[in-house]
Amino acid sequence: MNFKLNYKQYTDYINVTSGIFYPAKNFVNQREFNTILYDQTLNKKFFPLPIFFGLKKKQYENIKNKRNLTLKYKSQNVAKVSNLKFYEIDKNLFGKKVFGNNFKKHHYFKIFDKENYKFLSFKISKKYSFKHLPKYFIDPKVFKKKIKKLKFLPGFHTRNVPHNAHLWIHKLLHKRYGGLLIQPLIGQYKVGEYKDRFIMKSNIKASKLLRSDAVFCLPFFSYPRYGGPLEASLHAIVRRNYGCSHFWVGRDHAGYKNFFSKYESQKFCKSLEKKIGIKIISEKEPFYCRIQKIVTNKCKSAKCNKKKLMISGSKIRNLIKKNKKIPSYLMIEDISKLINSKSLIY
Repeated sequence: MNFKLNYKQYTDYINVTSGIFYPAKNFVNQREFNTILYDQTLNKKFFPLPIFFGLKKKQYENIKNKRNLTLKYKSQNVAKVSNLKFYEIDKNLFGKKVFGNNFKKHHYFKIFDKENYKFLSFKISKKYSFKHLPKYFIDPKVFKKKIKKLKFLPGFHTRNVPHNAHLWIHKLLHKRYGGLLIQPLIGQYKVGEYKDRFIMKSNIKASKLLRSDAVFCLPFFSYPRYGGPLEASLHAIVRRNYGCSHFWVGRDHAGYKNFFSKYESQKFCKSLEKKIGIKIISEKEPFYCRIQKIVTNKCKSAKCNKKKLMISGSKIRNLIKKNKKIPSYLMIEDISKLINSKSLIY
């Protein structure tokens, strides 16, 4: 029987089978799901979030008596799977462990609760070649060969068009370590976020501004979970698996509204640096200093707090929605001219 994968299932399949989510090599079974929730381990290695295969009620009813499935995405065969096992988990436990005590009000938990009536684990008995991959996608094994001569390579995660604070971080990382991997997350779905093609186009432009053969821009083919510290550590694992030596964890990395404190993701990832297997870079967020007239993350002037202008993606997106010009302190013209009101998801 054929089973049509949705976008999330397809990207998770690619990431578990190509080593991007290693040590995850397949979708989790019930025991693995709970072990990750309680102990943050998978196969005795640190792993923060279960990569699960969820089913809506109608999907479950259609396949509950099947022994084998052919997974398909956009009419193309993806894999043949067998040894199907259906299970349930404590959704409230998942919500609390990932999003905190106020989890029922979290955007992604509501989606998680709605989309996952049952869960499925299986054995992958046959894999087909990937047919639907974003432009510029590179398998981590191939990318590691390209960077094997680099002593250090820091990774930078984003799901935004790059503003001036991002450019400041790019320059800092490149100057400090001699290289940089800018890896935007491709797979937005929330209203008000940027469309994928504008994210890639603008970040490729930003990567070229550094004029270096040791700067790369590749897509991270996935979707946002808004899981704060746990998701930030998953992002670090992804960059480790791509061969990065360091990873920048930003302000409220992978956060959503006020569910996590400003630097909670940084502190969490820094404390688990050895278990994750990559050096974590955690610094204060950059801002525009009107005293120095530059983007920086420090200023010695006592008047600085009254003179600083914070740089944020949401501020820029609000300007775009209103068709207003983006000030140069927020975004350079080389980037801002690439985007307009059609750049956003509605």
